[in-house]
Amino acid sequence: MTSLKKFNIASLFVLSFFLYSCTKTKSDYIQDLDGKLYMNDVVAIGTKQIYESRSSNEFGVCGGEYEAARKYHLLDINDDGLQDLLIFMIFEYTSCGGTGDVGQYLFTAIAENTHHKETEPSFTAHSFSHVGSRTYALNSEYVAKKKNNLIFKGHKLRDGDALCCPSKKFKTEIPISSLDKTFKGTWIKKD
Repeated sequence: MTSLKKFNIASLFVLSFFLYSCTKTKSDYIQDLDGKLYMNDVVAIGTKQIYESRSSNEFGVCGGEYEAARKYHLLDINDDGLQDLLIFMIFEYTSCGGTGDVGQYLFTAIAENTHHKETEPSFTAHSFSHVGSRTYALNSEYVAKKKNNLIFKGHKLRDGDALCCPSKKFKTEIPISSLDKTFKGTWIKKD
């Protein structure tokens, strides 16, 4: 019985290590660099307009970004051979609304060089687009590129769904050329 316990413990350890190693992605490396390489300055270019356009009520300015929900991706979106930066961001209650006042945004930045230095920016802000909502939720862990389109998977409402829980799976392609380069966070939805 003792050797069986040791075997089970060893198996759990190996399985835990395997599962941990499978969850590592390039985006984890970028997450570690958040706040370095002028990344916050580049992201601030994309988020400036949404912060300036937030509503106010008797308690003050409403809403902001839920920064812990950021998801980082590296993907060459302009076919120059360099990995560009894509960041999924969640903004909540910017219109002083209730629980449904949530938006998913996609910030993109184009890589300037292959060698990231801490003394100069490595990315140039490209676009900031509203791509999802509470009832049209994109999976922020999945993004792909096919020709000149970004491909996303997600869930949207189907008849009978509660607002909290969209259950109809979908896949959509958004043309890269339609991303909001004015940084106003314009809604882009294509089905």
